Amino acid sequence: MTFQFEVFPVVGPDDNPRANGKVFQLLRAVREMGSLHRAAKQVGLSYRHAWGVMRSWEEMLGRSLLDMERGRGASLTLFGERMLRAEMRLREQLDPALHQAMGQFLSELEDASQSQARIRFSGSHDPAVEVLAETFARHSHGAHIDTVFCSAVEGLICLQEKQCEVAGFYVAPQQGAGSIAHQTLRKWLRPTAVRLIALADREQGLMMSAEWAGRVQSLGDLARTQARFINRQRSSGTRLLFDQLLVAAGLYPDQIHGYDEQEFSSDKIAVAVQEGRADVGFGLRPGAEAHGLHFVPLTRETYYLAVRRNDALSPWVRELIERIGQPAFREGLGHLAGYRPTEHVSLLTAEQALPWHADEARALAR
Repeated sequence: MTFQFEVFPVVGPDDNPRANGKVFQLLRAVREMGSLHRAAKQVGLSYRHAWGVMRSWEEMLGRSLLDMERGRGASLTLFGERMLRAEMRLREQLDPALHQAMGQFLSELEDASQSQARIRFSGSHDPAVEVLAETFARHSHGAHIDTVFCSAVEGLICLQEKQCEVAGFYVAPQQGAGSIAHQTLRKWLRPTAVRLIALADREQGLMMSAEWAGRVQSLGDLARTQARFINRQRSSGTRLLFDQLLVAAGLYPDQIHGYDEQEFSSDKIAVAVQEGRADVGFGLRPGAEAHGLHFVPLTRETYYLAVRRNDALSPWVRELIERIGQPAFREGLGHLAGYRPTEHVSLLTAEQALPWHADEARALAR
């Protein structure tokens, strides 16, 4: 593939800049050959077309460009000479800069065509992301995933600001139009800006010590018993989900003893309960089982990987989708309690994936 950038004059909004370039080619050829017939042939135009081009420009400029006499060929008028000289001086100034910019463009293009060796991930912590990173490390030819775990919002901000290639977040079916998650995440999940890949489906619920296992089976029990609760940090997707579940249960934060106590991962929540710093926490089933805690499932949710829409056709995105659909990743996911792999792995629009868009579509259909 060969790229070439050229500069053409633009005369009006409905103009054809490339056709305008023929005017200066014709002027140069006429100056060299003394004939519009021969000039047209050299430029690759019919004589009739070349004559029409020159007449059109003369009418537009209100000045003659050529002196033409029957039997004596053609020459440039003084105005034609001055216009050609001005165009040549313009090119002398522009060509070096254009040549340098072209070199930079080709260098950038070569870098962009190389396979993505380092895929930067930022977003909510999830064991499935760690399994994916391990799958890349074992099976990918050169590509690897660098993970930085933070809140869902922070990850999506990093994606928008191009500080990462992939962001991770999760939503549950209950988080429809007008939900807390919808209000919080929609700014960063505009359909025109992102594409989504469903990584896995997972269980969220209450984790607790054995002594509380028979006493807390729901959020209502959590409020009624005043069990000491430990929460996730405010910016996390799990906190958004817990708040939404409280709304669905008709409960308020001040009814939950310890609502403002917080930790920064599901595993740390489980450790806090195991160590007796709290009686009940909210998080993932694998964390509860790893620390010998009783688990009460409350909902399932989908963990999504977000990529920028402009990256959707990149080779590394295709590889990402392929790795998620392959047996190596699915086998690793099978070792995580409460996780299910995505049935059909593909690149989705926000409208196809997110529950609040489904709610909006149903509302419009009524």
